[in-house]
Amino acid sequence: MKLTPRLLGLAAGFALTGGMAWADSISPESYEATLNVGESVTINKTVTVDAGVLTTGLVDIFFLADSTGSMGGQINQARTNANTIISGLSGLGDVHFGVGEYRDTGDAFTYRTNTALTGNATAITTGINQWTAGGGGDFPEANLIGLQRVAQETEWRAGSTRVVVMFGDAPGHVGRTDSKPDAFGNFLVSSEANAIAALNAEGITVHIGNTGGTGNSGMNAAAGGAAAGQANRIADATGGSVFALAASGANIADLIKEAVESTFATYNTVALGPVGNMPGVGVEVSAPYVGEFDREETRTFDFTVTFTGLVPGTHDFVINALVNGGTVATERDRITVRGDDVPPIPLPAAGWLLLGGLGALVAVRRRRRA
Repeated sequence: MKLTPRLLGLAAGFALTGGMAWADSISPESYEATLNVGESVTINKTVTVDAGVLTTGLVDIFFLADSTGSMGGQINQARTNANTIISGLSGLGDVHFGVGEYRDTGDAFTYRTNTALTGNATAITTGINQWTAGGGGDFPEANLIGLQRVAQETEWRAGSTRVVVMFGDAPGHVGRTDSKPDAFGNFLVSSEANAIAALNAEGITVHIGNTGGTGNSGMNAAAGGAAAGQANRIADATGGSVFALAASGANIADLIKEAVESTFATYNTVALGPVGNMPGVGVEVSAPYVGEFDREETRTFDFTVTFTGLVPGTHDFVINALVNGGTVATERDRITVRGDDVPPIPLPAAGWLLLGGLGALVAVRRRRRA
């Protein structure tokens, strides 16, 4: 189903002038109601996706580096610019970062995690500083095993937009078996299909900094059983991009920032996602919006939500606004369901006075009509 949202008509040039960034939102930001068992109430909710750069996202970004012997220039620049890279991406919202590296199956390690996903900047830079260039042997490396293990072993946060930023200068071996088991005791066999399937299963977008750019060199070279264009195929399959990264690592911070921000420049679904303690409340949301949208304009998307009381008690939960499956705004809800052990909520004294006043007004009007 393809729906057309109403547009606010905010000009893109104005929205983006001076790097202006807005905040995505959901309205109302909170809702409370008291229902009897079996009783329902339907309310309207509006999700606003603003023009410009995302600032309210729940975003998980994983940096994955080829740390074999030829990668000294790019690794040194990543280490030197680690703080700039992190600070440049932190403005996307609630951002956590992870760090990992891969070499080849004949090296001391095929893949290892340097830092698990965290919002601690010191831990992230410490992980990046663990990268050193060494090993590798032949031209192709363990890219595919590295990607698969990042996808499967990383503890991605529920509702996050998930991004892997990978950089290297050689394609991944096809058909090579990992020399050591992964976190689940499996010896992975490298293949593009397995890596892409693992990435798509977790909804991960992959941006690749390739020494050979988008041409048939570097990570796009035909080698190790891989046909030319491996990096392009992985990026295309996950909705990501390939960008040229010089062997020296020049401008690495700006290039990574631009690539990650492109993840949010366009989107094709906007939906509501209820999360939390809802056994006692039925929650039904209207259908998602599906189409081709971008952040050159501010757009609003209108939904309906129906709450139904099922089990007596007080039930707290949230409803997330989701853009391409990632949380951009959150509403907090409390639904009280009346039962024998849940008495009606009494009106405050002012409420009774108001009702009394209304009753007197009605009596006066009746006497006048008489």
